[in-house]
Amino acid sequence: MGNTIIPLGDGGDEGTSRWMKAAGITIDEEHYRKVANAKDIDRRTYNSRQHQDYLKPEEVLECEKFRIQDTYGMSVTPELVEQDDGGRLIKKIVALEAILATPGEMISDDLVAPPPVVAERDKSERERLSICTDWSNHSTAWLMRHRLGLRAVLLDLIAGVEIKGDEAMIQVLADFSKRNASHVKGILNLTIPLDESPIWILGQYLSQLGLSTESRRPLEDGKRVRYYRLNTENVIFIQSVLSYRQRQREDREKKRQESQTKNAAYAARMQSQYGVEQRGRGAEEQRGKLVQVSPLHPCSPAPLPDSSPSTPPLNKDGSNNWGGVDTDKEDSTSWWERVKYYAQLAIERVEFGVNAVKELLSTLTSDERCGVMLKFEDINPEKFAQLVTDAPDWVEWRG
Repeated sequence: MGNTIIPLGDGGDEGTSRWMKAAGITIDEEHYRKVANAKDIDRRTYNSRQHQDYLKPEEVLECEKFRIQDTYGMSVTPELVEQDDGGRLIKKIVALEAILATPGEMISDDLVAPPPVVAERDKSERERLSICTDWSNHSTAWLMRHRLGLRAVLLDLIAGVEIKGDEAMIQVLADFSKRNASHVKGILNLTIPLDESPIWILGQYLSQLGLSTESRRPLEDGKRVRYYRLNTENVIFIQSVLSYRQRQREDREKKRQESQTKNAAYAARMQSQYGVEQRGRGAEEQRGKLVQVSPLHPCSPAPLPDSSPSTPPLNKDGSNNWGGVDTDKEDSTSWWERVKYYAQLAIERVEFGVNAVKELLSTLTSDERCGVMLKFEDINPEKFAQLVTDAPDWVEWRG
């Protein structure tokens, strides 16, 4: 239930303390097991639950399993749940991903632009939390690690290079850290004691990036010398996660380009059907030609709240009394053909998000919007249910 067991009190009962520690370990292990065995859910269910005020315990476990699986791109096991540490590990891996990325161009002699992946993360956070002023400032943390020279050290360590701690770049990193201890504390939240060794200071930075070291002590010239290298299993795991994240970015970019291509094609189709004729009306009329524009589809999108109902066509005698029907059979058939056409377009746009569907509906009249939504539900009930889930206020779109 999210509770943490900790010992309290002034007295030191060693037996009780051991019992409490064992109880806490047992509870944690049970939680890891339950998350790994939870039912699988899809992304739509996960996103929907994020907006709910209360979730059942089993729903919380299902959401946690989906988050871990989506974050690391691998099957969820109790060991992975423990390693994730409630989402703390992925934050460290994201920071490692940032410092390993190629820096941007030089802005000045002592200032370099962060990699695009870091700048985009800051930008998206500010757009998503527009009214918040306490952002994470990933670029600032990246710049501090860049100034420390961590990237060069990490590239060597990940390549399998062993270090003793007396190398020049390790000494430079330690000296810079001690001279700027207050800035390191303020930006990276890491305390740098002035009497600690360079290898200890490096170990603190590696810990913030989800890395750990292992050592060996061979005999050289009659003395034991300690060599440090990154934990091999840890590196393999992190490289797998970084590759998965890179594939995700490539897939998102591919989908974004496909979406732009489809939207451009749709815009061109709408422009050729309705917009070009409208803009060319003056020139065509000057040539003595009549340009016909569909009365049900104005070129400029009609605002949803202000859409007006359709007007029945006039009879030959000037009246509009058609016995309760506001169009004749031919007009009605044509109207429903257009509704079916736009319903198909709306179905195609669901995968691009709610705003894409709403943008399409904004080009139609109130009657057409109602007809499109009804036809939408008839043609594809599953996608209609998805749209209703993503946009509970869809009824207001009909005007």
